[in-house]
Amino acid sequence: MQAIPTIYFPGLCADALSFYRDILHAEVLFQLTAIPDAQPQYLAPGSPGKIIRAGLRIGATVVYLSEGHHAGAPAFQGFSLNLHVDSNIDAARILQALGEGGDVRIPLRATAWADGFGAVVDRYGVHWMIEFAGTRAPQ
Repeated sequence: MQAIPTIYFPGLCADALSFYRDILHAEVLFQLTAIPDAQPQYLAPGSPGKIIRAGLRIGATVVYLSEGHHAGAPAFQGFSLNLHVDSNIDAARILQALGEGGDVRIPLRATAWADGFGAVVDRYGVHWMIEFAGTRAPQ
């Protein structure tokens, strides 16, 4: 069994997919768009041409992105995506890039569990925690 989160970006999925691909050096595994003749009973008006599902590999993790069936702006609450990176340089780069158009909540700093830790809410409202364990990696 594998749990794969799906993140919904109404009206912004293509933009979010490109943003994360570029910032995180992620791999787009697939991208499916709604076509008018494919099961129209399941498509909301205005769906043709929108991304119904895209797969994005971030390191060893896969997440799905979708336009979704929701109206209005996405509201991401009650979860965070954590990125464990190989260096403080990577952590600083990713934190700064995700923070462009967003809000860096915790600047990169050492903690009891990581040599580098930071938190950011990106331009889409997704909360990220970025950390580099370094010498503070769990034993």
